[in-house]
Amino acid sequence: MVLELRSFEDVEELLRRSRLVLLLVYDSGSPDGRYLSALLDDIAYTLEPVFAVAKLDAAEAPDVAARYARSMPRLMLFYKGKKVWEQIGFFYSSSSDRYAIRRGILYALMRLGLSPSSLGVRLSF
Repeated sequence: MVLELRSFEDVEELLRRSRLVLLLVYDSGSPDGRYLSALLDDIAYTLEPVFAVAKLDAAEAPDVAARYARSMPRLMLFYKGKKVWEQIGFFYSSSSDRYAIRRGILYALMRLGLSPSSLGVRLSF
């Protein structure tokens, strides 16, 4: 289940209690934001429960969103509370975006000395 975050405390608590967090900062008022929100909903099931998957909507919490992303949409991967990867901008093609996200997560995990198989997750979205 993709978490909907609305406060700074929500974000900080999630980063504290989860080893791996995939966070989308977006604006639901834009078509691009709605597309990426739906895309994240689709891919979350392959990552959970190993990854905590969350969204932060700038339309609902503009001050909180601005604290994590200067520009939107932005997808970020956190490991033990530290940002280890982010993607700014997207292709707006489901297959291209899924590929870019898979590769980004894979390379970030490799830099940390981790692999999807060692975590018990498949990047098959």
